[in-house]
Amino acid sequence: MIIFLLVDMLKRYSSYFLLLNLVYQYYVFFVWYLNDKQIQIEYAFMLGLTAFLSGVIFILFTHIAYFPKRKNNITNIPTYPPLIMLASLNLGFLVGISNLYLFQLYSLPKSFDVLRSNEIGFFIIVISLALIYSSVRLFREEQEDPNPTTVSHKLITTGIFKYTRNPMYLALILFQIGVGISLSFLHISIMSLLTIFLLHNYVIKREEFYLLKLFGQKYEGYMQQSRRWI
Repeated sequence: MIIFLLVDMLKRYSSYFLLLNLVYQYYVFFVWYLNDKQIQIEYAFMLGLTAFLSGVIFILFTHIAYFPKRKNNITNIPTYPPLIMLASLNLGFLVGISNLYLFQLYSLPKSFDVLRSNEIGFFIIVISLALIYSSVRLFREEQEDPNPTTVSHKLITTGIFKYTRNPMYLALILFQIGVGISLSFLHISIMSLLTIFLLHNYVIKREEFYLLKLFGQKYEGYMQQSRRWI
């Protein structure tokens, strides 16, 4: 029993450390990126690469340590949706730094510069957090677990779920877009298209298949009343 508690505590604190390291490495890069300080292009790439690898390590550790085995994964999704978003965000970041500091194959259109805005990005992030808060609150009120790998006992169709069947996944997309805009690193926002594709095909469709089997005509009716996204 003590060994299991120690292992669980080690996993938990390891995930905290890796998350803090991820945030710190991104912070170090963007403190330089958003200021006028000049550094060697090779050093800039290494700063970015360190942040990217920190993201990869955190994502892999979290998936391996916490994602349930196949028999306990009720909806048969490949991993936690926030990890999908984070992996896509991290990949967009890698593409951006690789083009800026290594290959320099293209430049984003000047018209995109209007999206480089702290205010717009922060506003979108706030909307995403509000969607997550309202969704989680409804799950708690109904005594349901928002974890998509667990068994569903009730079909929630009130509140924000009247307008979109997947408000938390919509929130993940908006969060990624908002981060890229607020940091003036639009590759992150553009890569949200990959996030949409992955969530749509490997999470949402599998959840819908599970919910149709579980709730039948009740869920079919809900699908006709509420949109999948917006």
